[in-house]
Amino acid sequence: MKYPGLIFICLLAIQPALAQVKDFVFSGHTVKPGTRTSFEVKLPNPDGDSALLPFTVIHGRKAGPVLGLIAGIHGYEYPPIMTLQALPAHIDPQELTGTLLILHIANVAAFSGRSVYLNPADKKNLNRSFPGNAGGSITERIAHFIATTVFSRCNYIIDNHGGDASEDLHGYAGYYRYGSQTAVSGEMAAATGFDWITPADIKPGPGEHSMYCNREAAMQNIPAITIEYGKLGNVSQEDICVYTTALLRVIRYLHMLPGTSPPVNQPMYINTRASIKSNHTGIIHTTMKSGELVRKGMKLGFITGFTGQHLEDIISPVDGVIIYLLATPPVNKGETLFSFGVLPGP
Repeated sequence: MKYPGLIFICLLAIQPALAQVKDFVFSGHTVKPGTRTSFEVKLPNPDGDSALLPFTVIHGRKAGPVLGLIAGIHGYEYPPIMTLQALPAHIDPQELTGTLLILHIANVAAFSGRSVYLNPADKKNLNRSFPGNAGGSITERIAHFIATTVFSRCNYIIDNHGGDASEDLHGYAGYYRYGSQTAVSGEMAAATGFDWITPADIKPGPGEHSMYCNREAAMQNIPAITIEYGKLGNVSQEDICVYTTALLRVIRYLHMLPGTSPPVNQPMYINTRASIKSNHTGIIHTTMKSGELVRKGMKLGFITGFTGQHLEDIISPVDGVIIYLLATPPVNKGETLFSFGVLPGP
């Protein structure tokens, strides 16, 4: 060996830098720098309904922020769930700066039970249950665990969703304008590469709960975004590819992985939303698709009773674009038929 002294000096220089990266400890599990570990956290419930939360932690060799990635808040939204199954294979812990804290499926009971919106154990919607309750039903306990144990470890959050079993949805990234996290959240949303961005304001009243996972993160002043992509409870390799690309773009934007993402076209910002709810229970008839333009007063479809009698026409209340619509025949009174992004007037 020509230069043993020089190699020894280089090793001495490298070791302190590596020593600065501590083990990542989460819920009783320890992850060494430059490694990954998967495990389940059990949330007991004295009423008998427990929950298993499946996690993967990818702890980078280099010190940096913690990004929380959550899927399966709604168990029938498969594209984000399957994306977080695939994502770890794209991450080399030796190249990662910081830590990815991945909650693969927040609502395993809903996923396993093929339940739309609700946890079958207590019939509650996890994304209407934040900040949760440590002594509540199992859905409230899951929300509380995420809002406390998970969020307390994260510098950034991405809450991943998609069109549920009945929803035809156009993909977008959303964030909340609230406190000092707003600017970074907006940049994270833009970094996804989606062509629609949906900011929303938070103006909580006295005693008002956050309700939504991403809203809770924003109210804790954690930069956070929601990604919505996929439709009608389906999942394809193309869906997973689009979703994975969006997540990797954000991870690179946060300088947690080397390299840069290719630029995208300027997205459309949807600052105002509107919706139509059904006045009847029956059957919806429409040929409209998500992403289509609509005009105020335009007929979008109609609702009939179970024997075919006409009950109501569906008329657009705004000039805008269809973010999502109810795209399967059954409809219940009070359900959202269409959600719109309102386009600014001339």
